[in-house]
Amino acid sequence: MVRLFRLHKTAGLWAGAILALLALTGLLLDHDGWRFLYGTTIPAPSQTLLKQERRLFEGYRIDPADPTYRIACGKRGIFESRDGGQTWEKGFGGICLALRESGEGEIYAATDDGIWRRIKGRWRRVALEGAYVNALALHEGKAFASVEKSRLYLIDLKCGEIVEEKGVAIPRDQLGEPITLARFVRDLHYGRGLFDADLSLLINDYGAILLFWLSLSGAIVWWRISAKKGGATTRKLIRSHANLPAVVASIPLLILAVTGIFLDHARALGPFMKSVTIPHALLPPVYDTLAHDVWSLDYDGERFRIGNRYGVYVGDDLKRWRLEKRGFAYRMFRRGDRLYVSGMGAPNRLLTPQGWRALPGTPHMFKDLLPSPEGVSYFSTHDPSVPLPRFERITLYTLMMSLHDGTFFAPWWVWVNDAAAAALLLLLTTGFLRWRARRRRGAKSAARSDPSLRRSARGRRTSQRASR
Repeated sequence: MVRLFRLHKTAGLWAGAILALLALTGLLLDHDGWRFLYGTTIPAPSQTLLKQERRLFEGYRIDPADPTYRIACGKRGIFESRDGGQTWEKGFGGICLALRESGEGEIYAATDDGIWRRIKGRWRRVALEGAYVNALALHEGKAFASVEKSRLYLIDLKCGEIVEEKGVAIPRDQLGEPITLARFVRDLHYGRGLFDADLSLLINDYGAILLFWLSLSGAIVWWRISAKKGGATTRKLIRSHANLPAVVASIPLLILAVTGIFLDHARALGPFMKSVTIPHALLPPVYDTLAHDVWSLDYDGERFRIGNRYGVYVGDDLKRWRLEKRGFAYRMFRRGDRLYVSGMGAPNRLLTPQGWRALPGTPHMFKDLLPSPEGVSYFSTHDPSVPLPRFERITLYTLMMSLHDGTFFAPWWVWVNDAAAAALLLLLTTGFLRWRARRRRGAKSAARSDPSLRRSARGRRTSQRASR
């Protein structure tokens, strides 16, 4: 036990601060729909982090009649430019997830506060006040919207009234697809890989909160013991540090540590993780429903389509769905009779009246379509040729992301995170062994101090001897 204590203490003292940082930043990043993460800004520590603000943009529009007028939307709001992207003015201060254009040339936005429309130079809400609209499609005065990736709405835009509302209910026989290890690792780490709704996320939150407390309480206990400050306070801290809730938290922490190591080296391990396929029968319960996994939408007036991690599902109404095309459908964009699908860890593809075909040579996870002499081009935040609003401060989200993946410190910091994850595995093992040993000692002490338990134990021994 002395060796376990020393091993546990050494690992905790070395990795405690890093694990606390990973726990806190991971907890905030799991809730990337919180507006304050983007409304809170700080001075940019470096130009590298300032450039990462581009990743927060989600949509882009260029006026075909006047290419100098542009709209860019993202997590920091909706911005407009009248000089080709040289200068920008903010028109909406919330989170914008998508821009869509109606057949009449009107611009609509999916935001964290419903559906908004640009009317006479100003943005005004037209439907779903207070709802987090994560995807939007338009067709002839109708809006097809997804709220919180789980509720589907068909809305009459002329009056803003809801025509139909449904939850997502995909038949189980349309969900029997396997998943690559690459997809599964990401789903587990991002809090969407075990159970439906927010349960997986809450499990991740539970692990993150316990990890932060274990790191903090462990450091305080070590300091108080080193400073010879014992007493009731130290004993209470020890009990809060080593107890059943902490043992239960070891399950999500084990998952986060292992998947975090894989994601730290996603580029090097990518070919391997994509080559390994997990059969559906071995997957957790969330893959039997995917009722909270609507990432993209399309509506052509006759058929509805939703995109999730399995692929594109099509239906004649909002009740019955069938798998039409496999592969994570991150975004969908309609241009007439052509449907463009942006993939996440899956190929980009195009649906035409002649059928589906791949879109080779297009940016991975493109976020919008732009006009071009060839018909369309693809908006990607990694393309420096597209002018976007420039900032002098970074958001709290960008800071948290850079601290979590280590880019805030140095490119090689990923190895420090790996070492901290390995230390966490050691802490979980030694902590569990010490907790179990303490429980056994407590049970033996209780037996010695309770006469009835001693008599019971003697009776069992007498019965065993008699039976022999």
